[in-house]
Amino acid sequence: MNKRGFTMVEALITVVVAGLLGLLSFPTLASSVGRHSAWNARAVAIGMYSRARASALESGRATILSWTGDVAVITATPRIAGGVGVDTIGQPANFRTLYGVRVTGASGTVLTIDPRGLGTSASNTIFFTRDGFRDSVMVTGYGRVVK
Repeated sequence: MNKRGFTMVEALITVVVAGLLGLLSFPTLASSVGRHSAWNARAVAIGMYSRARASALESGRATILSWTGDVAVITATPRIAGGVGVDTIGQPANFRTLYGVRVTGASGTVLTIDPRGLGTSASNTIFFTRDGFRDSVMVTGYGRVVK
């Protein structure tokens, strides 16, 4: 008799072995996702600070990167002298929805950059936490970013 293909038992054994390998790798995958989410959030926060600094240098206006809970927004003084309010630069970034991280640090952290591109705030550290993994970025009083 000419036998072709796989028997049902061979197929079931293959499926069970693949399932066991998947179960063994799941905790590693889950922890990796949490760690990388915190790293990505930190990288985006550094990019936002760089964008705020570049905007201050290009426009000659004081620029602010402010954090309210998990949301970061870049604003600048109005272009029109005597203008009311602030100009928002780019889109506000909600780090909780984008990366699933909790942002902590000083309550209502505000990083101010003067028109020369220098930081004028006190030194601030911002923490990004997800699934027990924590990453941080510190911005010194003069605007130096320390990872």
